[in-house]
Amino acid sequence: MGAAESEARKRAAEAAGRLLRVGECEVDVDRRVVSRPGAEEPRRLTLKALQVLLALVEAGGRVVSREQLLERVWPDTLPTDDVLTQAVAQLRRAFGGRGEAPPYIETIAKAGYRLVVPCCWIEPAATPEPAAVPAAPAPAVPAPIQPRPAPQEQAPAAAAGTGAPARAPRRRIASWWPALSLLLVLAFGAGAWQLLNPRTRANDAADVAAGAPPLQYQAIAATALPEQGPALSPDGSEVAYARPVRAGGPRTLYLQPAGDGSPRQLTFPGHGEADDLPAWSRDGRRIAFVRTGGDGCRLMVVAAAGGGEREVGRCEGEDYAAFDWSPDGRALVMGGRRRSSGQSAPLRRLDLGSGRWEALAYPADGLDTLPRFSPDGAWLGFRRGTSLGDLWLMPAAGGPPRQLTRLRGDIRGWDWLPDGSGLVFSLVKEEARLYRLALADGSITELPSPPRGNPVFPEVAADAWTMVFGIYRFRSGLYAFDLEAAGDGTQPGEPVFASSGVDLMPAVSPDGSTLAFVSDRSLAAQLWIGELEHPQTLRAVPGIVPVPRNPPVWAPDGSRLLVIGATGSGGDRLYQVEVGFDTVRVLPVPGVPAFAAWTGRPDQLLVGVDGSGGSTRLVLYQLPEWRELASLDDVALARYDHRQDRVCFSRTTRSGLWCADPALQRVVQVGMDAPVPEQYREWLVAGGRIFSTAPAPGCATGWSEIGAGAARPRCLSHTHAVASGSASVDEAGRRAFLALPLEDDMDVGLASLASLRRGASR
Repeated sequence: MGAAESEARKRAAEAAGRLLRVGECEVDVDRRVVSRPGAEEPRRLTLKALQVLLALVEAGGRVVSREQLLERVWPDTLPTDDVLTQAVAQLRRAFGGRGEAPPYIETIAKAGYRLVVPCCWIEPAATPEPAAVPAAPAPAVPAPIQPRPAPQEQAPAAAAGTGAPARAPRRRIASWWPALSLLLVLAFGAGAWQLLNPRTRANDAADVAAGAPPLQYQAIAATALPEQGPALSPDGSEVAYARPVRAGGPRTLYLQPAGDGSPRQLTFPGHGEADDLPAWSRDGRRIAFVRTGGDGCRLMVVAAAGGGEREVGRCEGEDYAAFDWSPDGRALVMGGRRRSSGQSAPLRRLDLGSGRWEALAYPADGLDTLPRFSPDGAWLGFRRGTSLGDLWLMPAAGGPPRQLTRLRGDIRGWDWLPDGSGLVFSLVKEEARLYRLALADGSITELPSPPRGNPVFPEVAADAWTMVFGIYRFRSGLYAFDLEAAGDGTQPGEPVFASSGVDLMPAVSPDGSTLAFVSDRSLAAQLWIGELEHPQTLRAVPGIVPVPRNPPVWAPDGSRLLVIGATGSGGDRLYQVEVGFDTVRVLPVPGVPAFAAWTGRPDQLLVGVDGSGGSTRLVLYQLPEWRELASLDDVALARYDHRQDRVCFSRTTRSGLWCADPALQRVVQVGMDAPVPEQYREWLVAGGRIFSTAPAPGCATGWSEIGAGAARPRCLSHTHAVASGSASVDEAGRRAFLALPLEDDMDVGLASLASLRRGASR
């Protein structure tokens, strides 16, 4: 991050929590909301539009040149003038609309912009202390439940995630890969999604009125370097997290007071090594973590006071995932994937005395991750599934698990409340939100989220009603790369349809003329379509809220698109969009769709739907009656190769790539090692060839061919990793379109959960 961007973030942080008067309007800097007299509702600003406004305010009526604004608000990037024009246009709409007086922002020809109305800072009104809410006792073994939305709020539904464990932490060893990929590779993408869901003060008031207790948030680690995997000590006094020592340097663990205080380095990895996933023992004396690189992958333990690092076991199969201490402190329990022919991925236990792994004694079915022991040590909860995941519970000693939720969503971390009465979890739809599950009655309530960023991977102190979580901030743009030109990854791509928002999931038409993608440039998630040579044709498609899990899929003739979209009643549906007319209709797919693909026949369609254990099943349907003709289990993502008339797919439990005949009867493995399960979306099909955008040593976004006769791999970007699943290539294989991050950061947040405590005394 450059000095200009650091200074801009510093100024924005200083302004946070204050209100700005601009002419007759009031700007809530924390929420990026503009309130205007006479307006029906406030207007939400993008982060970049707000930063442009703050720069104009600081100028005190003087002209600020376009170059100065681009350098300050979009440093270390290659923005076009269009992004600034759009930001100013958004400000003008928020302040007064078209041609209304006063003009607020004046354009000075060939010079820049200036504010022409008085501005001043005002202090916000004091917020009353939240009242305590009475609570119910924890039940024995809760029965499976359905989410019950609070009034005026939509129930959490199947997530718009990536279909993988939410960058929930599991990956193949690669010490060069940025730490952020460990936590977020598969869902905000790997990604990575932060579509804005405008929430005004009225929305927040409705949350509280509906029973969602107010929470007070603060950022306790928010440097220019990504802090990730926060873990809170049992007494809630200290936070451990992983962070690079310097930009581009090795990751190590830091320890910091939960209140005010400076962090201190806790671990000291060797050359080429990195430390991740800190986890406190129940007595608060030890911290376990994962060390990768150098001598492979190892589980380590260090004294919380510092010093005494020692190895307690090797990562099984060189893989690792989030883990928890056993209640007696003698073992670590971890989730993950099995790379063998078996499809289930059971939780497993590492005995700290012997360093040996063993599977837990329970009927595993699917991908089980994120294990957490209950405060009393009697129960073990975990997440089963990926983007169609749910929370499950079983006795700590093993036994049949029971399903706690039926969200079929992208759960980005969870933890128990200290009294065992419920859970707190993060769920991604258009953005990440926090929810509380009360075990007594099975109700799910949305908690008001932090004013900035997406809260993920919450962790609650075992002996204190305090929570830490990751604050994920992400913004991306679309770029085109000429695959026929020589490149070594140092030449940037060409910006496409630039905006100041989050642009993801590009899909180029087979003839390469038109691009469809998902964006929040209108301050809401929408499907956008435009001709590449005619930018004025870019428009949003009404009647659909796309789920940013996989890109839209073009029909072979370029006339239609298949898009997974959200519904107001919960759940996801498969939509067909007639391009040109931009009409939308729902396709009545049995089950919840995760992805879809056209086949070589107009009367057949491939759809990924719910399978067992939260996995996805690929089904070939006969249209129009939607009769099931054939299916394959454990399919993470399928794409149809129209040139070779075959369907190719990746799996969530095994590395590699497979292709089958159109009837799904004969399956052949065409790639052995790639893609790995975490990168199950990082591949494409074009012109009968299969390409991968997976990273490689020294290259954040690679471009290589999978299969026999593959050309020499190349690097598209050394520094920017493509947002997960956000790559497309035309049928001729000449141009690739990628969503690359313009802002990609992880900080650590802290919140008191005292308002969730009901009569529990500790």
